Amino acid sequence: MTALDFGIVFPGQGTKHELMEQALLLHRAHPLVQQLFATFGALEVDDLDLHDTAVSQPVTYVLGIAAVESKLGSEVRLPLVFGHSLGELTAAVCAGIIDVHSGFQLALKRGRLCRDRGVHTPGAMVAVAAAGLDEIEWVRRRALASTPGVLEIAGINSGRQAVLSGDAAVVAKAVELAEEECLRTELLPISGAFHSPRMIAVLPMWRRAVAAVEFRAGHSPFLSTIDARSHTDPEEVRELLIRALLMPVRWRETLQAAREFEFTALLDAGPGQTLVKLARRDPIVPIEALEDYRPAG
Repeated sequence: MTALDFGIVFPGQGTKHELMEQALLLHRAHPLVQQLFATFGALEVDDLDLHDTAVSQPVTYVLGIAAVESKLGSEVRLPLVFGHSLGELTAAVCAGIIDVHSGFQLALKRGRLCRDRGVHTPGAMVAVAAAGLDEIEWVRRRALASTPGVLEIAGINSGRQAVLSGDAAVVAKAVELAEEECLRTELLPISGAFHSPRMIAVLPMWRRAVAAVEFRAGHSPFLSTIDARSHTDPEEVRELLIRALLMPVRWRETLQAAREFEFTALLDAGPGQTLVKLARRDPIVPIEALEDYRPAG
């Protein structure tokens, strides 16, 4: 198994569809991509409905794995791996804690559960950028005061950006209030209140799915974005992946924790370069695009 001096990070759902389509075409011959197409009865990229989270989640998972294996091979030892939201599952596979095919089945299950929950209780997610997180909390509380429902901080990506998740009407109110404050907002292409209490209804089904999969000691350090700590106990990783459906993504804290590990850089496996862009706005540790990586020799 080859040892490398850089870590790998994996994005969650939310990559622009055109970037996902490009990545699917690039990795079309990869066995896992072929399995993905067969699973959804797709012959061409256009046959995949990337607007459907039941499709886009496993697509994101598959493309992350395909990118790493295409660039680095299927057996690499890394100094660190972690992921954002869905990317936490991909990272657990890359770390050797879950086998790649079990990871694919979990990505399919997670996508279906999230889709079904969004249909039953429509939700939305929005990224809000401000001078500080206190401004985002000010918007969140006022939105809840005027439009009762659920609105939670689903992730803290930097000292100036967080993602809000909740009922569609409350998210819409938060966007309105944020824009009144001249804050920048970006609605995510997601139709559910992920990483919020709205996901509690599907948690038992997700727990059963994760419990059915074998978890083992990995070969690479795994850093969780749920508690911003490294884990070697496979059962701890199992429980974290279960809780991740409701818990916020502590991305900024996890990047700070990553500085304790020895690596020359972190590489964003994609699809897209979401994590590269986040690192440019809040340069705690350098993150580069895996697609731009050129191995020595």
